[in-house]
Amino acid sequence: MSLARQPWFAGMLLLSSGAAALVYQTTWFREFRLMFGTSTYATAAVLAIFMAGLGAGSAILGRVADRKAAPLAWYGILELGIALSAALSPLLLLGARQLYIALGGAVTLGLPLATLVRLALTVLVLGLPTFLMGGTLPAAARAVETAGDRGRRHLALLYGMNTLGAVAGVLLATFILLEAFGNRKTLMLAVLLNVAVAFVAIAVGRSEGERAGGAPSAGPSLRSGPPSPPRGGGEGSSKPVLIAAGVVGFVFFLMELVWYRMLAPLLGGTTFTFGLILAMALLGIGLGGAAYAFWSGSKRPTAGTFALTCAIEALAIIVPFALGDRLAVFTNLLRPLAMFGFAGDVIGWSIVTAVVVLPAAFISGVQFPILVALLGEGREDVGRHVGAAYAWNTAGAIAGALAGGFGLLPLLGAPGAWRLAAVVLVLLGIVAAAVAFRRRAWVSAGASLVIGLAAVACLTFTGPTAAWRHTGIGAGRTPLPD
Repeated sequence: MSLARQPWFAGMLLLSSGAAALVYQTTWFREFRLMFGTSTYATAAVLAIFMAGLGAGSAILGRVADRKAAPLAWYGILELGIALSAALSPLLLLGARQLYIALGGAVTLGLPLATLVRLALTVLVLGLPTFLMGGTLPAAARAVETAGDRGRRHLALLYGMNTLGAVAGVLLATFILLEAFGNRKTLMLAVLLNVAVAFVAIAVGRSEGERAGGAPSAGPSLRSGPPSPPRGGGEGSSKPVLIAAGVVGFVFFLMELVWYRMLAPLLGGTTFTFGLILAMALLGIGLGGAAYAFWSGSKRPTAGTFALTCAIEALAIIVPFALGDRLAVFTNLLRPLAMFGFAGDVIGWSIVTAVVVLPAAFISGVQFPILVALLGEGREDVGRHVGAAYAWNTAGAIAGALAGGFGLLPLLGAPGAWRLAAVVLVLLGIVAAAVAFRRRAWVSAGASLVIGLAAVACLTFTGPTAAWRHTGIGAGRTPLPD
């Protein structure tokens, strides 16, 4: 099996490019906050464009990847395009800032028109690099997937490593690079890393394409065994699978907003809070994807498998809610770690965040490759399937961010939105379990219903009270109880 088709090799490339991508994202968000301010509307506009670019690129470029004779070289070309467009972004940001100031900002334009201007300027700066980013995972998956990989575990490995790279990127940017080098130098360091990844991928990918004579080939899967003929399509129509991808994206992004709102008092409400929550969510997703790659076995996942993940994720989301103020007490018990300085604070914050975020994020990381495997198996149309699932998942995430920030959190409050997220996952799990029952998958369907009932039972708990939500526990302003 050539180097270009080795999952571990492509995974290391994606690990590096994932780190670069999150350094870009963290830096760009800081720049836009300086330009547009820190209001919810300004942040939502930037986030929506960033996610929309990823989704559009995944959907369109995923189809292109399936037609490439040397998909790893195509991945390298995309990475080179990302690096070049990111290198130009400081100039574009400067022009956008001057134009926004000349227009007078929200004070002169009013909120509706100012929001439209922010969206347009964000597209100008982030449109091309985020569009290209969306096409990288489908291209890499096309390079390493094989006909015998029925569960698409190679894709899961790439997805997990790419996300773990993103964890490294957000932590490095938040805690080290931006503090040491500032925005522009940090951005250029990420550009250099991206360029290195691009040239390695192009060189290895083109040599593989020349040896193969432009014809696609199939190598062995993660585990030995004869390849089975590729078959497209999942357990029925692809539309229900894609809708499910959108729903889980909606729920997870809504929960990110809830976690940020609810954990801010526990973590002290510092500038590091968002970065830490994002890193922990990405860590869970990455570990979940890697776990699926190595532990899922040779069988293809079913609707019952997906139903189980929905029920388990719902339970993982709602259990920290059911713990209520016990988490606040737990946070206070960790305060003596502050004796070790800032590092002690970070350790304490990380433990609390892991308890709340990591279990649900882990299951979310398992879900995505399951959804892609429900669309098809092996190498056939893998780029298109990855692109479509990622696009729907991203569309759901955008809807979750906008609906959560502008509607659900103001209407229901953070605890109410927390409950809603678990309810939506339980309902989705029931629908998937009904499909599994029709296909006689009694065990997985029954287990998902039992776990779903446990999640529903946790909804009856009081949840966090004002003792948690309206005091500076994590900041050390609340005294420990006697």
